[in-house]
Amino acid sequence: MSLPSYALEPDVERSFSLAGLRSFRLADGRTYAVVAHDPALRLIHDFWVGGFESEEEFRAVLAYVLEQMRRGGYVLWLADLRHLTSSFMASRHWLVEELMPQAIAAGLVREAVVLPPQLDAPEGFDVFGSASAALRDLADGRIRGFHDLGAAKRWLLEGRLPGH
Repeated sequence: MSLPSYALEPDVERSFSLAGLRSFRLADGRTYAVVAHDPALRLIHDFWVGGFESEEEFRAVLAYVLEQMRRGGYVLWLADLRHLTSSFMASRHWLVEELMPQAIAAGLVREAVVLPPQLDAPEGFDVFGSASAALRDLADGRIRGFHDLGAAKRWLLEGRLPGH
C-alpha cells in the first residue's frame, strides 16, 4: 500500500524505511490513522491524523497493530500521536487490561510514543506511569514518551534513554 502524502511526518520518513499496511477512515472518508511497518527492524508504526469519532475507531487501529504484531513478529512499536486531536481516556481500562498485556505476550520489547511538543514532560518519561500504576507495573518501563524522534529512535533500536 502506498501511503498518502500526509501519512508520515518528514522526520519519520527520514528515520525509518516504512511501508504502509492500512489506512483507517471515518464514515465521511477522511483518514484518521495509518499503520505502517519496517519488517527488517521488526517495527510497527501507527500515525494519527486529527481525530477519531468513536472509541471503536480508536480500538480498531490498536487491535490491528496487535494483530500485526502477532502475525509479523514485530517487537518495536512507534506510536506517533503528534497530530491526534481526540482523547483515548475512555479506552484506558481496555489499554491496561487487554491490549498491552496481549502486546507484551506477542513479544513487545519497546514502544516509543511521540507526543506533541507542548506536553510538559521530560524525554523518555514513562507515558502511562502517571495515568495508571497498573500499566506501569504491567509494561515494566517498555513504553516511553518522546517529543524528539531521534530520541525515540535511539530508545527503540538501542534501548538508550536520553542522558544515558
